[in-house]
Amino acid sequence: MKPISKSIFMFSGYIALGLVIIGFILCRLKKKKRERVEAPSPCKVASVDDIVDTKPSFTSTDFKTDVSKSDYSINSTESGFVPSSLVVLTSPIISDLKFEDLLSAPAELLGRGKHGTLYRVIFENGMVLAVKRIKGWMISTDEFKHRMQRLDQAKHLNVLPALAFYCSIHEKLLVYEYQPNGSLFTLLHGKQPGRKFEWASRLKIAAKIAEALAYMHRELYVDGIPHGNLKSTNILLKNNMEPCISEYGLMAMDPQDPSSSLNGLNLMQQQTKGTSTNGFKVDIYGFGVILLELLTGKLVQNDGIDLTSWVHSVVREEWTVEVFDKSIISDGASEERMLNLLQVAIKCVNQAPESRPSISQVVSMINTIKEEDDKSLVYEP
Repeated sequence: MKPISKSIFMFSGYIALGLVIIGFILCRLKKKKRERVEAPSPCKVASVDDIVDTKPSFTSTDFKTDVSKSDYSINSTESGFVPSSLVVLTSPIISDLKFEDLLSAPAELLGRGKHGTLYRVIFENGMVLAVKRIKGWMISTDEFKHRMQRLDQAKHLNVLPALAFYCSIHEKLLVYEYQPNGSLFTLLHGKQPGRKFEWASRLKIAAKIAEALAYMHRELYVDGIPHGNLKSTNILLKNNMEPCISEYGLMAMDPQDPSSSLNGLNLMQQQTKGTSTNGFKVDIYGFGVILLELLTGKLVQNDGIDLTSWVHSVVREEWTVEVFDKSIISDGASEERMLNLLQVAIKCVNQAPESRPSISQVVSMINTIKEEDDKSLVYEP
């Protein structure tokens, strides 16, 4: 029996040693998994359907908005700034603002995306500014400064101007007046029970956006500066709920396939002057998508369904009335004028850029619809 007892004792030792080794391996794996979970996730460009809980901000752009509200300075989270001066444009609001003041003031992180970070900065005197930090934009310092100066010269009431900017080779900051009422995206798709968005208001916003875009295209066509990323998250609402185009001229188009870029809502492409003509046509496409959102109340991308494709399919099947947002139909909006605006939208989202109307033609068509709508309100019994 002695050899058997010895064998059992030896095997028991092997088993115990094996269990210790397995336990050690499992502990190491668990630790690595925890480190991966706790590590910051890589930046991700969010399309419209990625936005879960949009907070009011000066722009929603391509950023997630379900982020921390904790206060810290812009400079505390990321390094890379080099000593330089903040270029204040023609704005009395922040004439005395210094670059150091901007970096040291408490800031709320509104969102982080592939191409930059968005902050709300609060100063001791109560002033609130929105700051967009752009990374990876391969544009020279001189060209960027020239672009910002041209944008400052092309002012329109319905276009949000930059108040100041900072520029180095790798980092760019843009300072804006904070807009607390959020964006058109929030108004259309946000969860605000009981809040009505009537047909007349939608038509008025469409007309205002078109007129502002037409003005900017006229002023900046020679410079080759389109908007570059026009969408409902970049249409902000002022205190009087007037629409305001934000981030004009901060993106450039890929000349190869502008329409597919817009469908993906990822427009940070080549920064070359050769893209400018297509860039203006991509703005038309973007505006057409905004019109479709206003008419349908639907997201641009939802559960893998693209809004423009869905509208085309419904119209093709001659179920056109099914396109429209039920809330504006129940308010008694004119089906004829909704159909007319739908036709404008469909022309704008034509896959062939050369077949899209110019923005001046779009303005004319929308103003005609709006005039008819205004007349009908005057003559209603």
